Amino acid sequence: MIKINRIISVTLFIIVFIVYALSVSRTITFWDSPEFITSSYNLQPTHPPGSPFYTMVCSCVLMLFKASKAPFISNLISSFFGALTISILFKITHYITVKIQGNKSVFETKYLPIFTGTISALTLAFSNSFWTAATEAEVYTLSFALMAAMFYTMLKWENTCNKSKAIKYLLLFALLLGISTGVHLITISIIIPLSLLFTHKKYGLSLKNTLISLVIGTFLFFSIYLFLIQGIIKIAHVLDVWFVNVLELKVGSGTVMVLILMVLLFSFLLWFTHKKEYFNLHHTTLALVFFLIGVSSYIMPQQRANANTLIANGVSTSNRMLQYIKGEQFGIGSIPLLEGPTYNAPLDKDEPFINGTPTITYNSDIKKYSTVHTGQYKHVNYADEFSMIFPRLFDAGNENNYKSWTTIKGEPIFYPVKGKNVKILKPTYKENLSFFMNYQVSWLNLRYLFWNFIGKQNSNHGLGYITDGNWASGFNSIDKARIGDESIIPERFKNDKSRNTYYFIPFLLGLLGLLSLVKHKQYLLTSLFIFLAFGLGITLYINPVPSSILVRERDYIFIGSFVIFSLWVGLSIILIYNTFKFIKNYKVKLIAISIVVFIASPLQLFAKGWDDHQRSHDSFAYNFGKAYLDACPEQAILITNGDNMTFPLWYLQEVEKYRTDVRVLNFDQLNLDNHIEKLKQSIQASKPITFDLKKEFYINGVDKLIPLQKETNEAAILPILFEFFKDSTTRINWNGKLKHFMPSTAFSIPIDTLKAKNKSFVAKVASAVYTKEIKWTYSKKFYGLNEIVLFNVIANNIHDRPICFAINGKKNHYLGLQNYFIQNGMVEQLAPIKRKDSLLNPKIINTSMMYPYMMDTLNFDGLNNASAYIAPENKTYVQEILRRNYYFLSQALFEEGKTEQAVAVLDKCFLLFPNKTIAYKQYAYALGKLYFRAGLDKKGSQICALAMNNIWEELKWMTSFNPPNPIINVRHAEKLKTMYLQMIQQFPGDKTILNKNIKRFKTFENGYANWKKLNWPY
Repeated sequence: MIKINRIISVTLFIIVFIVYALSVSRTITFWDSPEFITSSYNLQPTHPPGSPFYTMVCSCVLMLFKASKAPFISNLISSFFGALTISILFKITHYITVKIQGNKSVFETKYLPIFTGTISALTLAFSNSFWTAATEAEVYTLSFALMAAMFYTMLKWENTCNKSKAIKYLLLFALLLGISTGVHLITISIIIPLSLLFTHKKYGLSLKNTLISLVIGTFLFFSIYLFLIQGIIKIAHVLDVWFVNVLELKVGSGTVMVLILMVLLFSFLLWFTHKKEYFNLHHTTLALVFFLIGVSSYIMPQQRANANTLIANGVSTSNRMLQYIKGEQFGIGSIPLLEGPTYNAPLDKDEPFINGTPTITYNSDIKKYSTVHTGQYKHVNYADEFSMIFPRLFDAGNENNYKSWTTIKGEPIFYPVKGKNVKILKPTYKENLSFFMNYQVSWLNLRYLFWNFIGKQNSNHGLGYITDGNWASGFNSIDKARIGDESIIPERFKNDKSRNTYYFIPFLLGLLGLLSLVKHKQYLLTSLFIFLAFGLGITLYINPVPSSILVRERDYIFIGSFVIFSLWVGLSIILIYNTFKFIKNYKVKLIAISIVVFIASPLQLFAKGWDDHQRSHDSFAYNFGKAYLDACPEQAILITNGDNMTFPLWYLQEVEKYRTDVRVLNFDQLNLDNHIEKLKQSIQASKPITFDLKKEFYINGVDKLIPLQKETNEAAILPILFEFFKDSTTRINWNGKLKHFMPSTAFSIPIDTLKAKNKSFVAKVASAVYTKEIKWTYSKKFYGLNEIVLFNVIANNIHDRPICFAINGKKNHYLGLQNYFIQNGMVEQLAPIKRKDSLLNPKIINTSMMYPYMMDTLNFDGLNNASAYIAPENKTYVQEILRRNYYFLSQALFEEGKTEQAVAVLDKCFLLFPNKTIAYKQYAYALGKLYFRAGLDKKGSQICALAMNNIWEELKWMTSFNPPNPIINVRHAEKLKTMYLQMIQQFPGDKTILNKNIKRFKTFENGYANWKKLNWPY
């Protein structure tokens, strides 16, 4: 007979999976999802450090469906593993409850574990972060399912007295640990807290044993990650270099040899230990084998490294595999943990650079490994006086951001810099710890915990402002000190669908659940340290900088700790039940308490989270990606950057085979030699790109920064500049290194105007002339490899292929070329033309292309539906990108005298993106002003007034109290104030509206000055 707990476990899985399936988007969403879908569909490596097991699982499933269904099925795979995690958490909670409930009646013994398990499982299921992760194509739900499975396996091992079963559980754990490594490397850290269960069973958990266990667990974590996984790859690399360079075997021979040696070694060890009856060593060897079988999914990235796709990472050799797993592309290896320099540390006056190991890279041209860096002066050496224990303020690129999150005045240290004694304000240790607590602990860790179990202000991208992404309980008396009094918060913020307040109830239940474990050390300490390992432990290990949230929220990395907190929520029933001893009817008591806790936690989470987790209607990312590709001429080269502006396009091309003639280049990845090499290849319908930099200039391992050493004020002609870079004798000694340098900050590209005139759309642009060269200034102290590569692409292809730049709110990929842009819908096309008359608007719009494109081709329906949830990214891109494009098109049509079409564009924009769903701000105000050019003053005044009022409401709210993160909020208030003042000065409409705004601004100014003075520490 099937046990009732198994029936409930399966039932929970089915219910939760159905809820998730109803919630998921039917197509791609933003961030990494399109990349994972594309990688799974084509079976190719994802971004470092990779998730090959996840990719292979998804690939097997996707083979059964047509390409257009790949996003929906990939999202459902996440839902499947999310529901599986819920099912396993039920088992974990049920198991622990059985072990700790004590002497109970038959009814209590049977049903108490079921109630606690159900509450825990459903609390996690409908917690904000987990629900979101379970509805998008990502690795996290599979990772959490494996984490929960390992926890459950060790619980079963800890309780079994059967030696044979115990060995099987340990082998299963080793296999799951290996598999989880091929999903997300951080999951290995589960071995640290789970070592406590091992210690408890073998030796008991005294204070001494607990500390020893954690130390050994930490040692095992680093041993597995640094020595076992990375060590095997390093051995493979050493062998590969010898085999290829000396024995002239094929690249990868070292990896094959290591695999053969490992099979022989472990086969011998298993045979020998079994024969000699060394059973402990035999089982240890077997566990290692099981672990390595799980890890073997990492063979896939090397096998598929040469897939001819835009997205594949080039993990073609063992040393590339090592860089891939270590995440060197993202600079993970350079992050200090225990000791390191402060962000403003100068170079050591005596030894600014120190030697390192030579960098060896496989050169496919000569089919040998070659030394691309001798190791001389390889590493920067900072002055010891600026070293700090536990450095949190270490990154020079984040200096201003550090100073935004905590007041940093520093202590003066005089130190020689370039021959002069300079006063440098080194951050104090107190300031270092203040940043750690304010940002890393409070904002990046506790805020996400509170989101899920106390309440969430909204899903807006939280950058420290009181308006966006804070936790909120729902009690005004508590919340007003952090996000302002509820009476002054604008209605659109109070009515936001993602505003979910839980009044502390799930959080308090979680604390009660933790207390219920006090008498059971093994479960208390194990669950507590899993919670800490996947929460604070991750924070300590990755040492995040403030710019880490400038891109997106990072709550998903802490979901492992939310799994444990949900476990505690369920266990709270035990403590509450035992507290009410005076109620003698235990059946009524248990059922009543369970119902109350169910309503207070999972049901509340579900009811309040339902509307903002419904993504089934969300096709914005898909349409957004298509809009970029549709704007490009045939065989265009499209330069973009950022995940959200690249991955949707690659998905469309690689999976749905849409506009494969367009070559999409991610500017950020043009630092990587494998992406640079792909320029020379045909990829689907896209022809090879003409490119003539020597491989030695960009091969993996070479310096990627070119310093400015200005030698002329004349423009550097790009074809000549590239010849200059090819000449090794033109390098200079730069701090002990021979480096190429940039001789000028001005550049030019010679143009054959006859070829340029073949571009039909250019000929139609009114009041413009062709130029014989593209000449511009682009001044920097250092030029990145990606900039030099893009210079080369532009210079070599300007006559033969359209070169377009994605309009995505960023400008670093423009390289300063904006004066030569023609806007074609969502892209700017580079062309050697300028306006004839300098008094005309220098902004050139291809209205003949853009009008039908913006009015008929683009598809952004549904964003005017006030009843549907609109993701924050969608709102941001409408406010900053789409409205901008409608503005420039309408303005250009007015300039061409096409008033009717211009008004139609304005009307279309406000119909698609009304204020009720996406608040009017700067570009909406600018669009509103255009109505006055058509004589539609009333409509223009209405829109401009709404935009002004939106800014005013935020400004009034922000300055209504002394906010947390005062530096960030003062800066934002300054920005809002400037924006509001500009709107007043530019307002062309109703004088009554204008006078009203002028009057309230004057009343506001004096109070604002005092507020700013009070909250500005510098």
